[in-house]
Amino acid sequence: MEKLPTITEESIKLLVDRFYDKVRSNKELAPLFAREIGVSHEDWLPHLQKMYDFWSSIMLTSGRYHGNPLKKHKDLTPFDIKMFDQWLQLFAETANEIHTSDIAAIYIAKSRRIAENLKFNMYSLQN
Repeated sequence: MEKLPTITEESIKLLVDRFYDKVRSNKELAPLFAREIGVSHEDWLPHLQKMYDFWSSIMLTSGRYHGNPLKKHKDLTPFDIKMFDQWLQLFAETANEIHTSDIAAIYIAKSRRIAENLKFNMYSLQN
């Protein structure tokens, strides 16, 4: 596949779908996501739609996402903070597969900032 030089709604959907296919087949992340979301295609549809909206809002400033990612993550069954590293690695890998390096770098930088914010608020403030 030729790497995409722009961010579009279609490229966001491609990235999200491919990324979560990897998550669902990853031996560390798959059980965590299966526990919280489910395993069937139907179970995943609402989550994927939220992620299309989320990344559209982040990358295209579309304003489509209406939610509270911090609250959603804080409400999850507790999980090892190291899971963020695995998530980020798969996300970066996927962004680099789909987009040119300059676009992938934007996705990766944003994903790292989001993960750092979530980690800080989920783990640092619990004490």
